[in-house]
Amino acid sequence: MRGYTFLSIFILLLLFTTVYVHGQGFTGPGTSTQPVMVSQPVTISEAKNYPHDSWVVITGNIVSVLPGGRHFMFRDSSGEIPIEIGPKEWRGLSAATSDTAENRVEICGEVKIERGQIFIKVHAITSVAKSNVRRNAVTINEAQNLPHDSWVVLTGNIVFSLPPPHDYTFRDSSGEITIDIGPKEWRGLSVGVSDRVEISGEVKRERGQVFIKVHAMRKI
Repeated sequence: MRGYTFLSIFILLLLFTTVYVHGQGFTGPGTSTQPVMVSQPVTISEAKNYPHDSWVVITGNIVSVLPGGRHFMFRDSSGEIPIEIGPKEWRGLSAATSDTAENRVEICGEVKIERGQIFIKVHAITSVAKSNVRRNAVTINEAQNLPHDSWVVLTGNIVFSLPPPHDYTFRDSSGEITIDIGPKEWRGLSVGVSDRVEISGEVKRERGQVFIKVHAMRKI
C-alpha cells in the first residue's frame, strides 16, 4: 500500500514538473553540428556550406533532369546543386528545364549531406512569376480548410505540449491547431509561450484529425 502511495505522489510530481516546464517554454534538441534555419534566400554557394538538415530558400532554375525520376540539377548565378523533388512537392507546378527568367523558381528545403554528396531535399517549390504555393501566412482557420499535403505558412504561438512526443498546440487569433515538430525541425531553437513564431509545413488529414507537419520554424 505504501508503495502505491509513493508511486502516486511521484506521478503527480512528474506531471506538475512537466506542465511547469512547458508553461515556461519549449527547447528543441541540439547537436554537435547544429542545423540552422535560414529564412531569407541564399545562393547555392552559401547553401553548400551549411550543416546537414539546415533549412534554406534558394531562387534559380531547374536546368536538367538527373537519373532517378525525382532528381534535378538546380542553378543560380553562384553555381549548381542537385535537388530532390518528390511527386507531392510539385503541387501541380509545371517547371521547364530552362535557364531563363520566366522559368525561375524558388525552392524551400533541407541541405542534405550523404556519402560526401550535397543536395537539397525540396519541400516546397514556387514559380517566381506565378505563385502557386502559399508563400504568405494564412490563419489556422484557413489552413484547416485546405486539402491534405497543402503547403502553408502560419504565424502564432506554441502554447502547450501534448502527450505524443512531437505534438504541440499552436494558436493564432483565429483558433488552435495541433502541430507536429520533430527533433531536427527545432534546429536548436528555444521558444517561450509568449514568443511569436512562423512555421512552414504541410496540412495533414489523418483519421478525421487535421494537424500541421512542421518542416521549418523561426521566431518573428
